[in-house]
Amino acid sequence: MGDILLFGAVVACGLGYAYGGFLSKTMPGWQVIAWGNVVALPVNLIVTGFALGHEPVHLTAMGLLGLAYVAGVSQFLGFVVWYSGMAKMGVARASQIQLAQPLLTVVWSILFMGEVLDPIIFSAAVIVIVCIAVTQRVKS
Repeated sequence: MGDILLFGAVVACGLGYAYGGFLSKTMPGWQVIAWGNVVALPVNLIVTGFALGHEPVHLTAMGLLGLAYVAGVSQFLGFVVWYSGMAKMGVARASQIQLAQPLLTVVWSILFMGEVLDPIIFSAAVIVIVCIAVTQRVKS
């Protein structure tokens, strides 16, 4: 069941991502993400209500501050910049660049957390970098 839910989430996120990029051509990035939050609010409220009934909640000032930072800065402001960039460079090209994000996570985890680069991760990283390089060189 978890795999089915994960697949559904990936499809929904992909559609939302592509449509957000499309909308960013006609409206500012902050409006795209703001309207996305408004549209998602009913589902979020239902899921939150269900989760609160099944999981104990211990609110702290630091927890709420962290949530506010992630919601306001990491998510909202990050998407404002990202959607304006997508509008300028095109959804397909921008999405290819975003493939580098997991690679940067691997690099930071090696540098700052002492993770070990195993051969499978290295091989996958090389393949992704080659794919990004090839797709960025193709003329639209």
